[in-house]
Amino acid sequence: MTQKKKKNTARIVLTCIMFLLSSVFLLPLLWMISSSLKTPGQVFESPFRWVTDQVRFGNYVSVWANEDMPFWAMFLNSLKISLLSVGGQLLIASMAAYAFSKIVFPGRDLIFMMMLMTMMIPVQALIIPRFMIFDTLKIYDTHWCIILPNLYSTTTIFLLRQFYKSLPDEIMEAAIIDGAGHPVIWWQIMLPLTRNGLISGAILAFISTWNEYLNPLVFLPSLQNYTVPLGIRWYLTDTATEYNLMMCAASSAIIPIVILYVSAQNYFEDGVATASVKG
Repeated sequence: MTQKKKKNTARIVLTCIMFLLSSVFLLPLLWMISSSLKTPGQVFESPFRWVTDQVRFGNYVSVWANEDMPFWAMFLNSLKISLLSVGGQLLIASMAAYAFSKIVFPGRDLIFMMMLMTMMIPVQALIIPRFMIFDTLKIYDTHWCIILPNLYSTTTIFLLRQFYKSLPDEIMEAAIIDGAGHPVIWWQIMLPLTRNGLISGAILAFISTWNEYLNPLVFLPSLQNYTVPLGIRWYLTDTATEYNLMMCAASSAIIPIVILYVSAQNYFEDGVATASVKG
């Protein structure tokens, strides 16, 4: 067997293995979509059927137009929180990353290490302090309880710092010689050159904020402020027998994430790969 045939055979075998593995990971997603188009009694019926005789697309209408728990309102709440959080997080993280990578000041590396250490603090440990702060500021039970903490992200700062460190210092030095200050260098030079990093950070931030459950559960008790994860939980606690409607809500919840990732997949993969190998 020639070397070329061996490589082709290896690729075919590898492709088959990856297909089988991907099928295993896709099964829960396919089961969720299948269950969302059934009646409550058909979700756990035996033998299991992927497609029933009557596909119930009306389940999605029931979920989105539910008068007690309108999914469209929760969807808009999550979208509002996620977009504001992502925008603010990228703005703050990009400025911090620029300072930690391109500006020399006393204690820079120590401060950066202390910042990284905050990643070891459990989120649960911050619930009570945050509640006291939000109650003092009179913003408890508002969306700002979720947006404000999400404006800071150590992960995003670290990711963008890796991108800034990969850029030659000569670019910044040339701009300084031309009379540009740090704000101009950051805005007009660094940001355009780190587009992949910004997109990668935006995707990670959006997914994290969109799927956030604990903080909305604690800080958003009012029904009108509910986010998508809280809406999905509502079907489990209040109407436990309607698993089909809960699966409709869950299937609808993944739509923005799928659209975002598919539309920016190349930027995301390149951004993560670049950040992982830069010192």
